[in-house]
Amino acid sequence: MPLTNLAARLRTLYQRLQSLRVVIAATVVLGVVLATTVSYLDQVSGLRQRHIEQTQAALDRLGHLTALALREPLWQFEVGQANSILEAALTEPDVVSMSVVDNMQHAFAAQQRPTQDQHLVLEGSYAIQRGGQKVGTLHIRMSTAGYLRTQDSVRQQSVRMAALVSVGALSVIVLLMHWRLVRPLERLVRASHRIEKGQLDVPIRRVFTDEVGTLADSLEVTRQSLIHLIDQLERRNLALTDANEHLEHRVAERTQSLEVALQTLERAQKEMMESEKLASLGRVVAGVAHELNTPIGNALLGVSTLESDLRSLQAEMASGSMRRSSLGSFVERAQEGLGLSHNNLARAAHLIADFKQVSVDQTSDQRRCFDLAEVSAEVLNMLQPTLRKTAFQIVRDLPAGLACDSFPGGYGQVLTNLVLNAVNHAFEPGAPGNIGVRIGPVGDDQVEMVVSDDGLGMDESVRGRIFDPFFTTKMGRGGTGLGMNIVHGIVTRVLKGHVSVTSMPGQGTQIRVVMPRVVDGAEGGCATIP
Repeated sequence: MPLTNLAARLRTLYQRLQSLRVVIAATVVLGVVLATTVSYLDQVSGLRQRHIEQTQAALDRLGHLTALALREPLWQFEVGQANSILEAALTEPDVVSMSVVDNMQHAFAAQQRPTQDQHLVLEGSYAIQRGGQKVGTLHIRMSTAGYLRTQDSVRQQSVRMAALVSVGALSVIVLLMHWRLVRPLERLVRASHRIEKGQLDVPIRRVFTDEVGTLADSLEVTRQSLIHLIDQLERRNLALTDANEHLEHRVAERTQSLEVALQTLERAQKEMMESEKLASLGRVVAGVAHELNTPIGNALLGVSTLESDLRSLQAEMASGSMRRSSLGSFVERAQEGLGLSHNNLARAAHLIADFKQVSVDQTSDQRRCFDLAEVSAEVLNMLQPTLRKTAFQIVRDLPAGLACDSFPGGYGQVLTNLVLNAVNHAFEPGAPGNIGVRIGPVGDDQVEMVVSDDGLGMDESVRGRIFDPFFTTKMGRGGTGLGMNIVHGIVTRVLKGHVSVTSMPGQGTQIRVVMPRVVDGAEGGCATIP
C-alpha cells in the first residue's frame, strides 16, 4: 500500500507539472498585459488635459493675430478681404469655424468646416479694435479631438510591445522548464514506477541541486527505507507465524478466564442488589418495629390495669364485702381498657398486615394481579414510621381501580427507593419539604408512577449520572450509589417499562416511571385483569 500511494502521488505531481506549463504561460501573459496596461494608462492619463491646454494656447494666439488682421477690413467693410483672412486662418487643422460680427452684432464674415464631435470643441471670443476703439468681435471654435489620434497610436504601440514580450518570455520559459523541470521529473516518475513494481535495486540520483533534486534525494531515502522495512516485515512474519501456532490456545484460556470473571461479576452485582433490597427492607422493619411499640405498649398498659382491678374485685368477693358500686366501676374501667387495647391491637395488626404483604412481595419476586393504589398505599404506610422522624410530608394521589398484572414486589422496591432517595438527597439537613407520590393511567395499556419533591434539584452533571452504579453525592455519608441503579434495573428488566428524570437546580425533581399493566412474556401470575 505505501508503494502504491507513493507512485500515485508522483504521477499526480507529474501531471500537475505538465499543466504547470499552461499556468506559467498564462501568468507570463497576464503579467505582461498588466504591465503594458499600467504603462498605457500612465501615458494617456494626462494626454487629453495637455492637448486641451495646448489647443487653448493655440486658440488664444490665433485669435489675437486674426483680430489684428481684421481691424482694417472690418473698418473699411471689405468683406472679401475679411473672408480671405479667415480662410487663411482656417488652414489650421484644428480650427472648426471662425466668424466676425460688428458692434451691432451683425454678421460680417464667416468660415467653417464640419466636425465629428461637437462636444470636443473649445470656443473663444476676441475683440477687434482700431485706434483703441472696438469695432467688432471675432468668434473662433477649435476641436480638441486630436488627442484621440495620439491615444490610438499609444494603444497600438502598447499592444505590439505586449505581444512581442509575451512571445519572447514564453519561448525562454518553456525551454527552461523542459530542461530543468520536465526531464528530471520524468526520471523520477520512472523511478517511482520501479519502486511500485518492487524493483528496489536501482538507486535514484539527482540531476540538479534544486527542489527537484531534493525530491530525488527524498525518493532515494524512501527506497532505502522500504528495503529496510521489507526486511523487518519478513522477520516479523516469521515471528507472527510462530506466535499464531500458540494463539488459539491462548485465546481459549483468555476466553475461559473472561467467562469466569463475568459470572463472578454477575453474582456480585446480584448480591449487591439483594443486599440493597434487604437493607431498605431492614430500614422499614426498624421503623415498623418502633411504630409497633406504641400500640402494643398501650394495649399492654390497658391489660395490666384490668388485671390489677380484677385482683382487687376478686379480693372483695372473697371477703364477702363486694358492693354493687365496685362492680359497676370495674365494668366501666374494663370497657374502657378493653376498648383502648382493642384499638391499639387493631392498629398493630393492620400495620403488621401491610408489612407482611410488602415484605412477601419484595422477597418473593412473584407475579400477581394487584391494585396499584393498594400496593402503593401499603408501601407508603410501611415508610410512614421512618418519615415520621423527619420534617417531610407525603402528598398522595392514589386513585383506585388501576389493576395490574405484574410484579408488586419490584414495583414496591422502586417506590421505596425513590421515596428514600428523595428523603436522603432532595433537601438540606433539617429542612422541611413535600414529597409527592402520584399514580395514573397512560393510555389503555400503561400506568405511570411519579415521585416528585420541592427540594434542591439537580444540575446536568448529576442528572446525567443518576442511574450509574456507585454514583452518589453523599459518598462516605451513608450513600451507596446503588439505589437509583436498582430502580433503573427493576423498571427496565422486571417491570418492562422506562424511567425518566426531570430536574433543575432550585426547582425540585420529578422521577416518572411508566410501565405496562400486563408484563408481556412474564411467567406465572394472572392471565387476565379483573
